[in-house]
Amino acid sequence: MSKPAFLPAGPGLSLRPWRTRDARELIDAYRDPLLRQFTRTWPEDEAGARAWLAREEAGARDGSRYSFAVELAAQAPDGTGPAPSGVRDPAATGLLAGCVVLKVFPHDDDRPARTDTAEVGYWTTASVRGRGLAGRAVLALADWAFTALPALTRLELLHQVDNEPSCRVAEKAGFPHHDTLAPQPPVFPLPGHVHVRPRPAA
Repeated sequence: MSKPAFLPAGPGLSLRPWRTRDARELIDAYRDPLLRQFTRTWPEDEAGARAWLAREEAGARDGSRYSFAVELAAQAPDGTGPAPSGVRDPAATGLLAGCVVLKVFPHDDDRPARTDTAEVGYWTTASVRGRGLAGRAVLALADWAFTALPALTRLELLHQVDNEPSCRVAEKAGFPHHDTLAPQPPVFPLPGHVHVRPRPAA
């Protein structure tokens, strides 16, 4: 399945495929200490950013992960806020606001592959946090996933218990708390929350 070139996520926000020219902004985003706290690997330089982008592109080709850049519309000419737009030109370039990813097969080798369940991941850049963009982006990704992948019966969003903002994002995007996982040190030293969004009823 090919990844769409553009997914609207509400006024002024869209999801789009990653581009080679995103490398510098990607490096800058991962300099944020909070983002590093809740992610396991990150690009430190141009070579690392290119490898990161190549991994996301390869995932789309083999159907294992669909990763999108979250883009905030450029400012209006008078500087009062995002330029008014519903559906923007897919080639438009605004502010890189984050990332959302759909992991169709579990990324842990000790978990069996399942095509009826996928995991949603996301992050936002430090400059846009607290504006409700993450919930909108995750909601747009989830709606697309259930439309594009008819075998899916549920989506999961996982996070450590100390990541309280992710609880709020999950709830806003229609992922209520479902279960609590035991710690798995050293990678996950604290318990984890599993939020689940089932396929909407027809």
